[in-house]
Amino acid sequence: MKHKINRKTRAKEIFDKVVKNVQTIVANGEYEKYLKFQNQFTKYSFNNIVLIYSQFPDATNVAGKAKWKEVGRELIEGAKRIQITAGMPAQGKTKVKKVIDGKEVEEEQTYNYIAYKQVYVYDISQTVGEPIPLQIKMLDSENMGSFFDKLKQFSKFPIYEEILYGGLKGFYSPKNKTITIDKKLSIDAKVAVLLHELTHGIYDDFDYKTDKNLSETFVESVAYIVADYFGLDNSMCSFNYITKYANGNPNILIDLGTKIKKCASEFIKNIEEFELQEEQLAA
Repeated sequence: MKHKINRKTRAKEIFDKVVKNVQTIVANGEYEKYLKFQNQFTKYSFNNIVLIYSQFPDATNVAGKAKWKEVGRELIEGAKRIQITAGMPAQGKTKVKKVIDGKEVEEEQTYNYIAYKQVYVYDISQTVGEPIPLQIKMLDSENMGSFFDKLKQFSKFPIYEEILYGGLKGFYSPKNKTITIDKKLSIDAKVAVLLHELTHGIYDDFDYKTDKNLSETFVESVAYIVADYFGLDNSMCSFNYITKYANGNPNILIDLGTKIKKCASEFIKNIEEFELQEEQLAA
């Protein structure tokens, strides 16, 4: 019983740390900087959004080469081009017939129209340069190898490590009940991503189509608490991630608090019980 109480207490302590750090990020104006950064980018038409998604499904912010240079970032070597259409004001001329003083005459008239041409844009993941407000920084350490192996054994979902593109670190497939992780990540980053995707698979009951922000706020909060409990500090990634998906509103996080702490405590309990079973089998 004592262990159960400690588990819940630790989950609450870690959750309170998440809330405090999100509040600090907002108070320091970092979220405001993020919004200003986002507002510099063109809002694309539905047709262009479809074109972007079909060529680069993981795109988050896209802009032309000149725009990226304007905000202090350069394209990486071999940056993937995304082709879209851009409307440009243009003028044309046509001849019209008129009757003047009883005579039919032909006049030339100028008219305005929008001409569309193909242009190329690039996702933010294809650029380097000036720091991005609330940038998600992944762990580059290699300390949690045994825990990563334990989580893979614990998972009821098949786990695949593949090379992912477009800044995608991992994903859970509700249809296939599988988890895929970017094999290029460090071991500790893989642990953080796996905890996130496991939370999606086990505890996330939000409708992702309509409640994506709530889903991601909840999932990353649970994953962070579990990671911290088992000795992995992923704050350099989690706090910024949660702040963005909570739309800079700590109250969203607080409102989800009971659900987050309950699921995190249960997740921790299940991992610990799995570890105990493994130890008993090995004895």
